[in-house]
Amino acid sequence: MRKTISSVRTALTQWLPSVPPPPGKNDHESLVAALEHATRWYEYRMSQGLQVLNFYLVSTAVNSAAYVAALQAKLDAVAGAVGLVAALVSVAAALAGWRSRGLARLALQPIAEIEDRLAATLDLDSLRLVRRNPHRTFTTPISLIMFILACAISVTGALYAWLR
Repeated sequence: MRKTISSVRTALTQWLPSVPPPPGKNDHESLVAALEHATRWYEYRMSQGLQVLNFYLVSTAVNSAAYVAALQAKLDAVAGAVGLVAALVSVAAALAGWRSRGLARLALQPIAEIEDRLAATLDLDSLRLVRRNPHRTFTTPISLIMFILACAISVTGALYAWLR
């Protein structure tokens, strides 16, 4: 029986590509690859959030110009519709930004663990950057307040245009 298993294993290794053994606990290349992956994940998701913010700022400028132009042209229905579109854009931008931020934060735990291993290996506590950041769990209520105010202003503008 053992001879059969051995011969099957030998035959399989000839036909299948060789698979490297799993890395050891202190494998430097694996740590570097994991840190690079987590860092790229974080940077990519945060850059998505900044792109959402840029889109929001540009769309707010365009919606504001359209609203003022519609009011000046006495197109109150159009101005009200623009106000509602601006409110929807605010909600969409808030949701997209919070989603990107949440996805980016997924990378913080692996980065912290890798930093801990590197700091322990090198005996350099200052490498624990994620753990030293006291605001890493801050939920950013400022952005919540900003988007709520933007929605309220947009809806108020729509109501003003329709009721004047």
